[in-house]
Amino acid sequence: MTIDTSGSTDTSGSDSGSTHGGTTGAGFDLEALLAERGAERYRLHSQYLNHQLPRMLHTIGFDKVYERAQGAYFYDAEGNDYLDMLAGFGIFALGRHHPVVRQALHQVMDLELADLTRFDCQPLPGLLAEKLLSYTPHLDRVFFGNSGTEAVETALKFARYATGKGRVLYCGHAFHGLTTGSLSVNGEGGFKEGFGPMLPDTAVPLGDLDALARELKRGDVAALIVEPIQGKGCWPPRPAICGPPRSCCTSTRRC
Repeated sequence: MTIDTSGSTDTSGSDSGSTHGGTTGAGFDLEALLAERGAERYRLHSQYLNHQLPRMLHTIGFDKVYERAQGAYFYDAEGNDYLDMLAGFGIFALGRHHPVVRQALHQVMDLELADLTRFDCQPLPGLLAEKLLSYTPHLDRVFFGNSGTEAVETALKFARYATGKGRVLYCGHAFHGLTTGSLSVNGEGGFKEGFGPMLPDTAVPLGDLDALARELKRGDVAALIVEPIQGKGCWPPRPAICGPPRSCCTSTRRC
């Protein structure tokens, strides 16, 4: 319904097309909103989100305004390209705006699937799990999470439930996430400061099989979580980092 200044009322449901705050009528125009307020990005972040991030970016000279991105590159308003060398997070293996991903997203929206329900078994998750397991023949089921730290939290819960034991071993300098359970198995103390007490888990030096064996002999260990290549601090891999610890854990479990 539209009311104009002459006093006449339109009840036809039509939209006059007037805009306010980046919206068109009762709809939502994301492109218009970004065009109107995109330049405020650093002020908005400072005021409503993490105020230290804009400050850090300004200090190192990276408080740029990127207009678009493709693959591993950003582009500013002048057309300058910037190679983004950040890696390690799952999405970066695909690159930004990958055409196959874009096509899949458009198809999902256009198909109007009956998703987001707990009272149905949609085929897409099952098909994806089937494909993933074809690459991991030693596994038989998949648990989908929203993030790496959620995957670690789930692994900790599975291990504790399956073994009936409460303690998890992890390695010094390890990084496994920032939620409470994952934070407990982080090997860098700086991440934990101010968030204790943590879960009753124990650190062992990376590659120290004697230290691992001593902890396992206590009989209360549910699992060992380890990164073959540690990401925090760029610690180099050591020979046979997974085989001997796995054998040590397996032999202890059978005792």
